[in-house]
Amino acid sequence: MKNIIYIAFLLTLVLSGCAIPQFSFKAGGKGGEEIPGKTIQIGYFENRSSLASANTSNFFTESLKDLMQSQTKLSLVTEKGDWEIYGEIVDYKVNPISIQANSENAAQNRFTMAVQASCIYKKNDQDSVIFENERFVFFSDFDSSLNFSVQEESLQGEVIEQIIQAIFDKSFGGDW
Repeated sequence: MKNIIYIAFLLTLVLSGCAIPQFSFKAGGKGGEEIPGKTIQIGYFENRSSLASANTSNFFTESLKDLMQSQTKLSLVTEKGDWEIYGEIVDYKVNPISIQANSENAAQNRFTMAVQASCIYKKNDQDSVIFENERFVFFSDFDSSLNFSVQEESLQGEVIEQIIQAIFDKSFGGDW
């Protein structure tokens, strides 16, 4: 009988120490406040660079939409959103970054992508500009012996992930 009471006591302690996780869509960096508004509108990020592949604009725009839907409670709308994020891809390039000794060939190349974006929060029919024409630039280095066109999709995905996270952080207060 004492063993049953002892086991029940231990189970009570263990189970009371376990908390059910609570999730909230709160912005980081602004005191943990809830993100205001109910809707978000993501504009198509048109490619203005000369070298980006044909699917870059679609991939970027859809990735940004996916991030906003997964990390906020905001509903995606096509017009008149409480939040509006729009912009364009302004740079997309590959440059050599380190030259090999006794050679004119680069040991590594750097893929760089830049996006210019704006974010507006509309409250009570008044626009509050969070940021305007902000430039977000990220890069990824790769071995020059690798063909860029073979590596492009994975490099592009890596850089786009960094850019859209930076846009999210800047928009909702997690800009460290």
